[in-house]
Amino acid sequence: MSAATITPAPMPMEVDSRAEYFYQLKLELEKANTEIGALRKEIAAKEAELIELVSACGGPHAQKAKILHGIVWEIVAIFSQYTTQDAAAVERFREALVKTKQTRLLKKIFEASTRWTMKASAAEIVKTEKLSPKLMALLLQCQVTQDKKPSLDVRPTREDRRRSNR
Repeated sequence: MSAATITPAPMPMEVDSRAEYFYQLKLELEKANTEIGALRKEIAAKEAELIELVSACGGPHAQKAKILHGIVWEIVAIFSQYTTQDAAAVERFREALVKTKQTRLLKKIFEASTRWTMKASAAEIVKTEKLSPKLMALLLQCQVTQDKKPSLDVRPTREDRRRSNR
């Protein structure tokens, strides 16, 4: 026989007590997660509301940003965009250049990679070239500008920050 100690089985009331405690913890976690979800929705709605308020009433702050001043708080919203290339439109434009025998522009406008991408200088190059309206329309479809989701910063005013650092 080994010297290992044998743990006696818990009494049914102790099993119930431990199970009930565990079950109550799980219920509290579910309730907290539900509350967190509701708070996230409320924060998202307030964020959208504040961004709209700053957009409509805020003054210039920095490039692509507006600020709205309170006494203790200030709200800064940053508005930006990004531009991507539409690969299908780029290919249509490239093929149209080939069909109209304007392939000399290909190396000026495009750089070879696993896919066709427009050079940063493409717009300047095209300005000096005579493209048909159809080619120009195809070129304009190659880049797509989209708005980014505005970001929001709600912070104490500078004066209030100075007071709290003293």
